[in-house]
Amino acid sequence: MGGPVRHAFFATLAFSGLLTLALAAGCGSTPTPVSVTVSAAAAQTDQGQTVNVTATVMNAGSDTGVTWSLNGPGSLGITGADAVTYDAPASVASAQMATITATSNADSTKSASVQITVNVPPQISTSSLANGATGTAYNQSLTETGGSAPFMWTISSGAIPTGLSLNAGTGAITGAPTQGGTWNFTIQLTDADSLSVLANLALSINSNAAAGNPVPFVNQPLVPPSAAPGGAAFTLTVNGTGFLGSSTVNFNGTSLTPSAVTANQLKVTVPATSIATAGTATITVVTPNPGGGASNTVYFPITASATTITFANATNSPITGPNGTIAVAATDLNADGKADLAILGDSSLSILLGAGNGTFAAAANSPISLFTNNDPAAAALVFGDFNNDGKTDIAVDESNFTVNNVPVLLGNGDGTFTASPAPGTTNFPSGCSIAAGDFNSDGNLDLGIGTNISGSSILLGFGDAAFSLQPPPQNQGYPGGCSIAVGDFNGDGKLDFAVPDPISNSVAVLLGNGDGTFTQATGSPITISGGPDAVVVADFNGDGKLDLAIANGNNGTVTILLGNGDGTFTQATGSPITVGNTPIALAVGDFLGNGKLDLAVANFGDNNVTLLLGNGNGTFTQATGSPFAVGNGPISIAVADFNGDGKLDLAVANLTDGTVSILLQQ
Repeated sequence: MGGPVRHAFFATLAFSGLLTLALAAGCGSTPTPVSVTVSAAAAQTDQGQTVNVTATVMNAGSDTGVTWSLNGPGSLGITGADAVTYDAPASVASAQMATITATSNADSTKSASVQITVNVPPQISTSSLANGATGTAYNQSLTETGGSAPFMWTISSGAIPTGLSLNAGTGAITGAPTQGGTWNFTIQLTDADSLSVLANLALSINSNAAAGNPVPFVNQPLVPPSAAPGGAAFTLTVNGTGFLGSSTVNFNGTSLTPSAVTANQLKVTVPATSIATAGTATITVVTPNPGGGASNTVYFPITASATTITFANATNSPITGPNGTIAVAATDLNADGKADLAILGDSSLSILLGAGNGTFAAAANSPISLFTNNDPAAAALVFGDFNNDGKTDIAVDESNFTVNNVPVLLGNGDGTFTASPAPGTTNFPSGCSIAAGDFNSDGNLDLGIGTNISGSSILLGFGDAAFSLQPPPQNQGYPGGCSIAVGDFNGDGKLDFAVPDPISNSVAVLLGNGDGTFTQATGSPITISGGPDAVVVADFNGDGKLDLAIANGNNGTVTILLGNGDGTFTQATGSPITVGNTPIALAVGDFLGNGKLDLAVANFGDNNVTLLLGNGNGTFTQATGSPFAVGNGPISIAVADFNGDGKLDLAVANLTDGTVSILLQQ
């Protein structure tokens, strides 16, 4: 006999999918037994995925092949003598186990197996997040079901509140938020098989900051609304809301201290030097911190009074606008004292900087892409300082039947803009109008969004370009419309708004309660025949009470409602006024420089603009030479002095041919 006989049995099973089974026995003359090892590329996978499995056969001579078998869901695809692909079933209701076995062809008693778990696709199970508060520690973990670990959490669009961070491995949102508002974002979860799933979430941060001074709001007209160049010093009366004893009037860059102040009115002396030459002054009311800031801008023409008016296209007019040109607005966006343009398309915003002669050049980062989904939706825009840095920002109503976003572009002061990481969102899709004002008097600009499909939404601002939608029941039941105009209709120092609805043939008047909520005025909604589409607010009869002008798209008229000072209105003599076919937009200004407010009306169906000259008593007369031709499908009007001659000009967005007509007064 030979040397000592040694017997051994060795077997190892690892979670990684490696299983080794080996037997050895006998004496020196006994052959080494066959052994089989099986390895899987992954111990778990998702439904519909494929895992490579390999086998290694030892001590089998030249016959190293195996026979594969499967116990459990799925199927096998042989790719070679020692390899197989495991194809997980296309769908499983819950996690299941599959066992893949390799049996040696040389010795059928020798085999090895590996188990693979088949998971359902990953899902984000978190549907809502707890509110936080500024300066307070926050810790909330996102959760998932299904999928194959390890997981990766990322933010695919939007942003979480400033001061918070997302742990990519655990899905924990932690930190101490520094800014208030509701931050809307999309979370992406990706598992080990690179399967991803998205979820839209919102995180509301309540602000612990004390309310600041209200943001002032200026009504039209200024009194007087214009002045002749070379005239003497005069008293300018500014009417509006949110005025304080510390408020000043900025007259074309010169700060004027009021001689008389109430919450609704300021009186200042304008020196003769401020109106020495023809031009158009920009007027704002400025209230110091905390809160406060600059009001909306009102133009003050410095020009000789005229009795007739004509317009001519500026050089290079019409201007090609962005795709789906739908709105235009004018203000000074780069602080050079010249009126600039923001032109809104269905998915982008063009910024054109004025040269002061009626021509424009694109700003550095223009056009700015707006939409991030596959459904262009932009409909309206409004200027305001939404992050309280003293620079003009732009809020866009981008809501339609599938999205309801309100992106905010933060101005850099040079005509360029940066997207806010916290766009607002409305309660209702299909918005078509937007307005800004400090509806709760906390020193931060808020937004009103109107739609004639579902109603109006109020988004309360936090001074950081983040907004929170007013919660129900306050934000339910407000009438809506495709135009929204803001003013103090009952003289209580609180901002109200009006919205026309062409479906119900009415105009609703919502009186502010001073906390961001509203109550319908007595007699509201007011019946207006002809499909009211657009509304503007101003004092057309000089009685110190705000009035309404409404364009009626179905019957080609403009209705004038004179305010009674208590939130109710009476139709003016001679109203409604016949204009053109499908009037759809209105703008206000003293075009003649005679101290009386006039109206410009965009007639969508006639490709022209009707100019109605105010008589100062709430009645109007169509100007000689009116209407004035523009591009095809005029849908929006902006008023400013684009060539610095003291006469108000027009910028008209034309939807059908995608242009903007620049009409300069002659």
